[in-house]
Amino acid sequence: MEVNNMPPACFSVCINMAVQRKARVKGFKKFSEGQDPECTTGCVCEELWFTQKLDHFNGADSRQWKQRFFVNEAFSRPEGPVFLMIGGEGPANVAWMQNGTWLKYAEKLGALCFMLEHRFYGKSRPTSDLSTGNLRFLSSRQALADLAHFLSVTAETRGLSDRNWVAFGGSYPGSLAAWSRLKYPHLIHASVATSAPVHATVNFPEYLEVVRRSLASENADCPKIVEEASNTLVKLLKDPKTYDNITKDFNLCSKLQIQTEMDSAYFLETLAGNFMDVVQYNEDNRGFELKRRLEKSREEQRRGTNAPGSCLSNTKSEFRGTSRFQGVTGTNITIKVLCEAMSDSSLGDPYQRYAAVARFMMEAFSVKWRQWVYQTCTEFGFYQSTDSPDQPFSGFPL
Repeated sequence: MEVNNMPPACFSVCINMAVQRKARVKGFKKFSEGQDPECTTGCVCEELWFTQKLDHFNGADSRQWKQRFFVNEAFSRPEGPVFLMIGGEGPANVAWMQNGTWLKYAEKLGALCFMLEHRFYGKSRPTSDLSTGNLRFLSSRQALADLAHFLSVTAETRGLSDRNWVAFGGSYPGSLAAWSRLKYPHLIHASVATSAPVHATVNFPEYLEVVRRSLASENADCPKIVEEASNTLVKLLKDPKTYDNITKDFNLCSKLQIQTEMDSAYFLETLAGNFMDVVQYNEDNRGFELKRRLEKSREEQRRGTNAPGSCLSNTKSEFRGTSRFQGVTGTNITIKVLCEAMSDSSLGDPYQRYAAVARFMMEAFSVKWRQWVYQTCTEFGFYQSTDSPDQPFSGFPL
C-alpha cells in the first residue's frame, strides 16, 4: 500500500534538443528555495516518481511511497556510465540537471544522469507529517537503502545493468556518496564525494574558525565587527529588561523568553547561523541564476517595466545602506553583502547592523529544518560551537 496519495506516474517534461550541459542547522545545512525550481528554455526538467519502500529493514512492513527523481539523457551514449546525483537535506533542485561540473563529465563520458531526492525532503515525503514517530524512518541508513533499491530497479527496467554507476554528492550527500560505494560496492562503481565529512563528531568548533577566515578574506574588520555585535547581544540577554527591545530589533514572532542558558545559546546560534550559511554556500553555483535575472532585468529596462526598488533594478548595488538589503535575494546573498552591511555605520552600531542582517535573512529565507535537526540529533552531531577562541561569535558552547 502507498503511504501518500502521490499518483504513481506523475511527471512533466520540458526537453530542448539543443540542451546545454544541484543543510547546516547544526549540521551541514544547505540553502534551498521554498518553491519548486522553474523549467526554463533550453533545459531538461523531467520530474518522475519512483515507488520506494518505507522501511528497508522490516520485511513485515510492505508500505510504499513515491520518491521524486529527475533524468537528463542529453549526453547518454550506450557505452557510457550512469551518474547518480544524491539529494540532501533540502528539495532537489532541477538546476543541477542543467548546470554543474558533473554534467561536463557527463558530456565527456557519455553519461546518463539521474538525481534522486532524499526521503523526507522536498516533495519526497514517505509519511503524512513530520511527527517524531514518523521521523524514525528518516536516517542515512534508510537513505542509502533507497539509493540501492532505486539503482537496482532502474538498472533492470531501463537496461542499465551492464553500465557503471557513479554516485555524486556534496556535504551530507557527499557523505552518502562515499558510504554508498563502501556499503554497496557491487552496485556503485565509483563515487565523487565533495566536502564530505565521513566521520561524525559531536563538537565541531573548527566550523566557525572557517567562518571567521572567510569573513576576513572579504574585509579584515568584518569578523571583528561581528564579534563586537555578538558580545553586545550576549550582555543584553543577561538583562530581562532588554527583551522587549531585542524582540523588536530582531523582528521575533513573540516576546523573547530566556529561561535557561540553553535558550540563550539556541537564540545566539540561530543568529550566527545567518553567517554560517552564507559562508558555506557563498556564490554556490548560483551564477546561472543571477545571469538569468540580469538578462530579465535588461529586458524589463528596455521595455520600461522594471519596478523601482525591485531586486532587478538594484542588481549592481547589492546593498543600499538601509535596514533592508534591496536588490539581494536568496541566490545572491554573499559574504560581500554581509560584510558591507556589518561595515555600514548608517545602520547604527555593530549590534544594530547584526539585527539588520537577521531581519533581512528572515525575509529572504523561510525554510524549516525539523528533519535535519532530527538527523543531527539521532545520527551525526556536527554542532558548530563557540568553543574555539579563533572565531567571532559568543554564547553557544557545547
